[in-house]
Amino acid sequence: MAANTAEAMRALMAPRSVAVVGATERADASSSYVMKNLMRFGYQGQIIPVHPRRGTIFGLPASPSLSALTNAPDVAVIGIAADKVIAALEEAGSTGVKAAVVLASGFAELDEAGRERQRQLIEIAERYGMAICGPNCLGLFNLSSGAALYSSSLSTNLEKGRFAILSHSGASAIALGNTGRFGLSHIVSSGNSAATDIPDYLEFLAADDQTSAVGIVLEAIREPERLAAAMEKMHAANKPVIALRAGRSERGAQATAAHTGSLAGSNDAYRAFFRRTGIIEVSDMDGFMETATLCLDLKDRPAKPGVAIVGVSGGGVAHVSDIADEIGLSLPDLQPETVARVKARLPPFATPQNPLDTTGVVFADSGIYRDVLHALADDPSIGLIVATQDTPAGLDDFCASEYLGIAEAVSDYAGTGKVPVVFMSNLSSGHHPDVEAKLSNVPVLRGTKSALTAARSLITQSRHVSWPDKTTTTKKYLPAGALTEREAKQLLAAEGLPVPREQLVSSADAATEAARQLGFPVVMKIESPDILHKTEAGGVKLGVASETEARAAFDAIMAGARAYAPNADLRGVSVQEMVTGGVEALVGLVRHEPFGFGLVVGIGGVLVELVKDSAFDLLPIDLARAEAMIGETKLASLLEGYRGAPKADRRALAELLVKISEFAAQYGDDIEAVDLNPVAVLPEGKGVRILDALIIPRKRDRSDQPQLRRSRILRASEP
Repeated sequence: MAANTAEAMRALMAPRSVAVVGATERADASSSYVMKNLMRFGYQGQIIPVHPRRGTIFGLPASPSLSALTNAPDVAVIGIAADKVIAALEEAGSTGVKAAVVLASGFAELDEAGRERQRQLIEIAERYGMAICGPNCLGLFNLSSGAALYSSSLSTNLEKGRFAILSHSGASAIALGNTGRFGLSHIVSSGNSAATDIPDYLEFLAADDQTSAVGIVLEAIREPERLAAAMEKMHAANKPVIALRAGRSERGAQATAAHTGSLAGSNDAYRAFFRRTGIIEVSDMDGFMETATLCLDLKDRPAKPGVAIVGVSGGGVAHVSDIADEIGLSLPDLQPETVARVKARLPPFATPQNPLDTTGVVFADSGIYRDVLHALADDPSIGLIVATQDTPAGLDDFCASEYLGIAEAVSDYAGTGKVPVVFMSNLSSGHHPDVEAKLSNVPVLRGTKSALTAARSLITQSRHVSWPDKTTTTKKYLPAGALTEREAKQLLAAEGLPVPREQLVSSADAATEAARQLGFPVVMKIESPDILHKTEAGGVKLGVASETEARAAFDAIMAGARAYAPNADLRGVSVQEMVTGGVEALVGLVRHEPFGFGLVVGIGGVLVELVKDSAFDLLPIDLARAEAMIGETKLASLLEGYRGAPKADRRALAELLVKISEFAAQYGDDIEAVDLNPVAVLPEGKGVRILDALIIPRKRDRSDQPQLRRSRILRASEP
């Protein structure tokens, strides 16, 4: 999909003239809604109904066709059936129309005929340089200009403001646009987003003076590179972006044959992409509302990660502290000088700490509350203050008045305070209106978990994009056919990754000779491309310590493998150097389109799925990110020397992660997943060894690749 031009996006999002193709006064028609919305919301541009037979529609002169117009309108709203849309778009493009809104369903979401229509729609958009909202959408509404190109009822209660909503879902756009919590600059229900998608809208909004923040409701990311580029422009404009993704539930791992697939699902890939591009992800609509409110109303973003919680109830602030701990919000201890200042203003029975209970003394003297806020703001570890105070909407006016002094103190502080403050209700129903009225200069949040999560997200949000441009790494290809463990390790060794020495044998005599050469004890494993998890087939013998044991192990492994998989291709037994000691880790690659490969690292061994300890990120990674990923896992504690064990070579494991990232860049076109499990992380300074390797080839058309024979690497030690 080609990026839309700035002129085409301007014509779509801020049109000076609108043609409505298929315009009618029939009440239930989508085009009728568009006509009525344009007039109802005072659109000042030219409105041109297009109908082959009607002279006027809703009192406006109609044109029989777009071709009959002297001047092409900025945008054409196509309000006709799907099977007539392509002809209408062709006419629009050929007459110079730069943008369109296609309302009809019946495209790629339906059937093969619909997919063909959508393909034609995209081709027309690219040929004429048109921006197209839809198909299968409700349309869009620019509240500043009244350009309501929207095929559903729009509430007159919608307030103009500085927040834009972009949604693949029409219902979500309606719900979030009508919360009453924030004013809107634009609502876009983009449907299938066939030719114009979220990146195009973000690029427009990054330069839009009417918009300060954007919320998107995603069903899919199709072009991560373009979305990353659009986020660079949003960050440059200091405009945060919030994302609520629909369809997050897992429906099975992508690479079920590999342990990696069970540890890293598509959610992990999306989260990693959001993290790397600085998009704030929210989990539900409540989180969307609180995060949007915070992004819009917070005067300055927190410069430090520490948060101070202040309230008037010990139990209340303890509850908030519990939720803060649950979501990973940092509540640092106060510095001694801060403790002294707070103690000087509170009664002797108060405990100066974070979270802070000011006690009920502040109801009589709200100046104490204000002074405490200033003291907390001067603490060098505090970047945000959360004033938590429940003032339920059900209170009568007299009872609510008891809290007005606290609200005024927070508002007074906000005018001069060094760090930003928010006013939070633990109840999602919010505050009494008299209390909110005192807080016009303070973000007012609702619901403990949603509000604190919004604060954490804004504090930890990256302000830059670390998504790479496509590299020009030299591509390499796997040999044809499935790889055995030994072949996989030989391929890895050829790329400089550390593996044990091993030999493939086809008889018990050869097994004893190989074991003698490698040095006892050894490991013996079945060699078969058809047996992925060898332990389950009785195909692994550890600690083989003599020639007699080697002979017996060979016979037992071959017999067990034949019984487990009678039709498997059994190529013999691999006799391997036995690596002892160290910590077992898992390192893996798994493909997650459209992002490419992700890397997994965590505790390895046979209990991978049971332990489920891992960190994930999209590729590529550097050494700093590799170190950070290890630090996100319980594996890190094992590497430090758990319960008296020697420290393991964490640095070597981090370097292995970087090498696997580079391996994926070279061989990625041919790979679906890679499992390195276990990887032995040896004592510090001794490095790592890949003890078992599984490479799952990607099923793809190789007709465009060079003809490949089994490489010399893989043939070198075959009998």
